[in-house]
Formats: sequence, C-alpha cells, structure tokens
Amino acid sequence: MEQVAMIVDSGSEALRFPCSSSQQRCWFIDSLDPGSAALNVALRWELTGIVTDETVEKAFNTIVERHEVLRTRFVEIDGEPVQEVASELRLKLSVFDLRHLPEDRREGEARKLAEVEAQKPFDIHQLPLIRVTLVRLADERASLLLTVHQIVFDGWSIRIIANEFGEIAAAHDAGRVHPLPELPLQYGDYARWQREYLAVEAVKHERYWHEQLVGAPYLEVPGDFEKPARATHHGIILAEMLSQEASERMEEAARQLGVTPFALGCAATVALIKRLTGRTDIILGTQIAGRDETDLEPLIGVFINNLVLRVDTRHVRNFSELLTRTNETVRDALVHQQMPFHRLVELLNPPRDPARTPLISVNFTMLKEVLQYRQYGRFRLQGVPSLSAGSLYDLNFFVVKWRDGWRMAMEYNPDIFREDTARAFVSLWRTAFERAIAEPVFSLDELVPPERSAPVPLASKAQEVDGSPPSQVADPVIEAALAAIWEDLLQSGPLTSDADFFALGGHSLLAIRMLARVRERFGQRIDPLVLFDAPTLGQMACRLSAAVSPKAVAPSVGEEIKPWNIVPIQPHGSEVPVIAINNTLAYYNVARAIGTDRPFIGIQLFDPNTPHELEERPLVDVARDYVRVIRAARPEGPYVLFGLCVAGAIAYEAACQLEAEGEVVPLVILADTWRPGYLAELPARQRAAFQRAYRWHVLKHHYAQWSAGQTEMADVLASYPRIRRTGILRAAVRLGLIEDRSFNQEDWGNRWFLPVLERARDAYRPGAFGGRVVLLRSEEMIGGGLGDDMGWSTVLPRHPDFHSIPGWHAGMFQGEGAQVIGRYLRPRLREVSMTFLSPSRQAAE
Repeated sequence: MEQVAMIVDSGSEALRFPCSSSQQRCWFIDSLDPGSAALNVALRWELTGIVTDETVEKAFNTIVERHEVLRTRFVEIDGEPVQEVASELRLKLSVFDLRHLPEDRREGEARKLAEVEAQKPFDIHQLPLIRVTLVRLADERASLLLTVHQIVFDGWSIRIIANEFGEIAAAHDAGRVHPLPELPLQYGDYARWQREYLAVEAVKHERYWHEQLVGAPYLEVPGDFEKPARATHHGIILAEMLSQEASERMEEAARQLGVTPFALGCAATVALIKRLTGRTDIILGTQIAGRDETDLEPLIGVFINNLVLRVDTRHVRNFSELLTRTNETVRDALVHQQMPFHRLVELLNPPRDPARTPLISVNFTMLKEVLQYRQYGRFRLQGVPSLSAGSLYDLNFFVVKWRDGWRMAMEYNPDIFREDTARAFVSLWRTAFERAIAEPVFSLDELVPPERSAPVPLASKAQEVDGSPPSQVADPVIEAALAAIWEDLLQSGPLTSDADFFALGGHSLLAIRMLARVRERFGQRIDPLVLFDAPTLGQMACRLSAAVSPKAVAPSVGEEIKPWNIVPIQPHGSEVPVIAINNTLAYYNVARAIGTDRPFIGIQLFDPNTPHELEERPLVDVARDYVRVIRAARPEGPYVLFGLCVAGAIAYEAACQLEAEGEVVPLVILADTWRPGYLAELPARQRAAFQRAYRWHVLKHHYAQWSAGQTEMADVLASYPRIRRTGILRAAVRLGLIEDRSFNQEDWGNRWFLPVLERARDAYRPGAFGGRVVLLRSEEMIGGGLGDDMGWSTVLPRHPDFHSIPGWHAGMFQGEGAQVIGRYLRPRLREVSMTFLSPSRQAAE
C-alpha cells in the first residue's frame, strides 16, 4: 500500500512564519539539488509484540497534530523561503506484509525496502515531509520505517518522536488519553524569535569567525576517483563497534583527560585526517543541538547549527598535544556558536564550486543518547542503525552510543572513494580512538595511512555542469533587464558585462533570490549551479538569451521536474530499465522479483498529494507529457514501458510516440489493459452480456472481501463511479458515518485524476506499434470468452504474448503474483538487454 496524505481545508488561512537559519540552509541545498535524498533523515525501529496498523497510523497522526512543523511546507516569496503550516494533515500508513515470504528472506527484503524508502525524495514545496512505513516480518514483529526531511527534523527530534509514538500508541491500545503535556510553543514561534535574536546576536561573533577562518584552505581527503564536476551526494555507511574495553572506558577516559567525550572523539578524527592528508591546517565540520532553552527541548524540528572547527596541528607530535589544541578550538567555537552557518558563508564569501559544499568536506558528530529498548503497553520499541539516504560531505564520521557500546560509523561518497579505501579509513579511525582512550600520549606517526594509487579519471562526465562557452552573444535587452535585477539585489551602481556576482558581494542565498526574480521576469528557471560556471553579468545574460530564444520558447519539462515525477522504485543495476506509468510503490514487489540488476523507474504526471481539477484532454496529449518525463528520466532508448489498466493505454501510446520520434521501444508490458474501443466494437448483445457478467463478477469479489473483513463498505461503494458521482460518500464523511480516506492511493478518493484519464482512454483509438507487447491478465479478471489478446491483435503486427497472473486486478503485483510476473518477464527482459548491449559487454558475457 503506497502512502499518501490528506490536507484538510479548514477554511482558515494557512499560518506563515519565517524560516529558521537551519531551514534556510536546507532550503538552499534543496535549491541546488531539488529533492536531494541527502537531506532525508531515515530511521528504522523494531517493534516486538502486538501493535496494529490502525494504532501506528493513529499515533503518528496525533504527533502531526501536536507539532505544526510536521505539517509545514515551504513556499518562496521573492526568492526567499517561508514556512506555511497546514491547519490539518492526515498521514496514511504504508504497510508491506512480508510474512508470505520464507523466513530467511524477510530480513533481506525488509532491508531493500528500507533502502528504497530512505532514498525516496521529498518535494519541500508539497506536503507531507514525513513518511511512515510498517513492514510486517512476523505475527508479533515488525520494522517501522520513518523518513522525515531534515528541513523539519533533527537528531534530537528522534528521541522525541519515538517516545511520543510509544506513549500515544500504548494509550490508544488501552483506550485512555495519552499522558503527553501540551507543548509550550511551536516551531514557527521559535523561528520568528530566532530571526529577531540573531539580527542582534550574530553580529557580536562575526569578528571571531572572520579571524578564525579567513584564508583557511579548503580541506578534503584525496579521493580514488576524480571528483565529479557537481556534487552527487551519494552515500554508503560503514560501521564498526569500539572494543568492549574502549566502550566501557570512553567517558571515564575523557573525564580523566579533562575534556568531553565529544572533544576526545573530535581529536581522534582530526588525527586521522592529518595522517590521511599530510596537512597541518585541519578543517572539520560539526553540528550542535541548538536547544539552549528548556521550552525547546520537547519540540520536533531542526535546531542544529553547523560549526567549522579549524585546528592548527603544526609541531604536534602526540595525541595528548593534539587533544589540547582540539579542545581549545571546540570550546571557543561553542562560545561563539550563535553564528548561523549561512551567515558565516556570506561573511567569508569563499570561492563557489558546484562540486564542493561551502567550507566543509569532512564532518564529525557524536550522539551519546539514542533510541533505547523500551516497553510501551503491549509492544517494545528498539532503534536499529539507519541506512544512508545520501551524504552532503565527502566523509561524514559519527559515533553513537548504543546499548551494547559505542558504534563508529563513516558515511562516504562512492563516487569519490572505493570501498576498500573507505574500510581502511574506518579501521584506522577506530585505531586512533582506541589508542586515544588507552594511551593518549601515543605518537601520531604510529597511525599509518593506507597505501593508495593516484585518482582514477571518471568514466563519464554526464553530470558535469555545462562549461562550454555560449554559442551566441547576449541579447542587449535581456542583459539590461538582468543588470537591473542584479543592481537592485546587490545594492550597486550601474554594472558592466564583466561584473562578477560573487565579487560584488553576492552569496548563495542571494543567488537563489536573484534566480527567482529571473524566473519571474523571463519565465525561465536557471539551474543555480550554472551561476558558478557563468558568474558574470555578460555570461549569465548569454545563458539567458539562449534560453529565451525562439528555439527554446517554452521551458523543457526537464527543468520543471519535481521529485515525485520520477520515482526510483528499484534504483540499482545496469540493465535496460523498466519504466512504469503511475502506481509507483505498487510495483515494488514486481521490481524485486525481476531482480536488483535491472533498474525499475516509476513515472508520475500527477502528484497524488495535490488533488486539483484537471483539463479534459485527449489521451495522445496526456501521453505526450508522460513521454517528456520519461525522457527526463532516460534521455535515450531503448525503452521498456509498463502500465496497469488505464496506465497501460498511456504506456502503449507513449511507446508509439517514442517510436515515431526514432527511438527503439522493444517491449511494452500491459497489465489488465483492454484495447481502448474494443468492447465498444462488439455486437450490442455480446457487449451487454459481457458487461452484466463483469459487474456480477466484481460485486461477488467485493462482497467476499467485505465478508472477510478485508475492506470497508465505503470502499466497496466507492469503487462504483456512479456512486462516487452522487456525492453521497462526501456527505457521509461530513456526517461522520465513514472515515475520510479521500487521498489514499489504494482507496477510492485517490482516483481524483483517474476519471479524466479513463474518459481520455475511452475516446482513444490506438494505432499500430512495431515493438513487442506482453499482456499480463489477472486470473480473477473475467474474460467473457473474448480471447486472451484483450483486443490488441487487430492493431499489432504480431499476436501479443499472454500470461495469466494469480490474484485479483488490484493485487496482481503482490505476493505470488509478483513472483510469477518476475519469472515470466526476466528472460524477455534479458533478451532486450542482450540485443542492445554494447559489443564489448556482449563479448564479456
């Protein structure tokens, strides 16, 4: 079941607040890389005991009611982010039941699902920015996946939301009111206060930070590969446990040395970086909790601030000396912590590089308290080490205290480092830690860095920022209009073509505001990273002139792609991918059954979380828009398209259009898709007999589900378009007679866009298609004696392949049905890959 959320319109205006400094930083990172999963906070909890789906969903919706920040989205006003709080938001729990799998496969499948969930992007301009997924592993054991965007959540919030979930769920099961006190304030109140506070306080610390960091070199550990031209934010976590002896002595050793465990860990990390780089001027990033006031402690939200630690390691010979210097640096940084990171970047104005995060490439944090094993009513809740959603840094070191000791973890970017190199880093880091605890006067020369070869050039430059010179000169009118925008934002006099945005005092946030005005003035969205490559007025005007030339009147869909348009259902593998139309997570089990060597991509034209009135359009036009998104996901063929029911008709027409454009579409997979117009072409008596049989078949199926308690009567009634059109269900919701699930992906209300698509399909008459078509038909789908080809043979050059799939129409992609589909499609997809493999790869195989 795919999770969606319902935004309830209460009739009142949404609350708006300024963004906190932490949110501004998240917003800027998202502006550079929209929907970046590196900003996801992906948690895994283990639930043991008795807990129902309803209890989990109820508990999280209560939490969302309590914390405004969890029903907040972000809008831009003149290029500046603003928080907008919805009066009400109802989450729908996603549930995956793996109990039908052999027991030895469940953990692996659950981990794969967690990886997909962790890396699934958010659109910060849309709700929700929190997702909850329950994975059933046994009758009294489940994995709970919680993913929240960092713009509304931080590490401290983990403990808050875990405890509130447990208390609320236990109270709900016991039929009592939860014991949590009312919150003293909301995050928006804090953000408003912080803006006023920092307007005065931050200025007091500017001199310290300027003196501390001015002229600081950009420190990065040399990679195994040339750094990509723009940041990829990919991440993999490697972890080791400290030895039992070191874990037990960590805090005591820090006390004896007169430092905090954090300073001890930070010094051990500085020692590692010093030995890996051979540098003496070490720059390390870290984060502080930022909750100095008691009233902030029970709030969910993002309060952290980035600090930049600069440790001078010249003439340092042993760890004890290094610890003293590191501790002094940490202490001074904490004294001056009231300097937002984005203000620090503005103050220092470092060189801009799309491949690098400002000021910091290596980060270190320590968490002493994490989610513990605790009993709540009839179930126990325990934290599980999280999976990487992506990393903002080349190397991110973090130490976490668990029940069984201290866990040392390092997140590295595989586009920069090989796995064997990363493992060597972790091993040496652990050695530094354990030596620091056991014998803090050890010589730093005893930390021997691994032998490494020179960086390997990247095999592909596909991700590079386009650095080629523009093919035309700037339009004088466009350059003059752009100059006016720059002069206003930069508060400068008249500018010449060689005026440099950053040299004039422009900074990252100001760049985003400038580009927002460009978008408003010219109707063109410019990738913020282009400004790094074209920072002068003349260069940017040339780029803009090319964008608004007659050859590019309308912005391409690729420039307007939202994170929810393209969903990496199964992101791994190098084979020809399968591209599915709509239904996204409904395909999860099918993608896994096909195999992790083949990417499986979901394409959505409509945001399931944002219902709105749709224009009636021919299916050919609708498919054309899908083709544009398909091309954004995969610019060139070959293409394998997959669609269920009405999405099957869209997939077929998209294949026809791609073929007409000269692309190769060797395979289209249609699931329970009748050829549009086929039933209407039948003789009246045969058509009427089929429709009566079909209605009776569906009615029996729904009655069987309702009798078995597998569905609600409201869902049964709502499956009939005539009943939906009467409005009786909406009336029943208002009267409280049935639950409003109007935005549930699997329920009736999410069909907000389906009626328009269904009408477009009914009027559509498909043309010929030269590729291969595979028909999958659910066994419970009535055929009515009309043949296995479902009417497609009349428009295809050869008879389509047909295969029967166990289950009902809506469930054919689950359980046994998914496995049957996987076994059937694998050899056909393998044939596609072999046909279109490069000669060198064919030879290798």
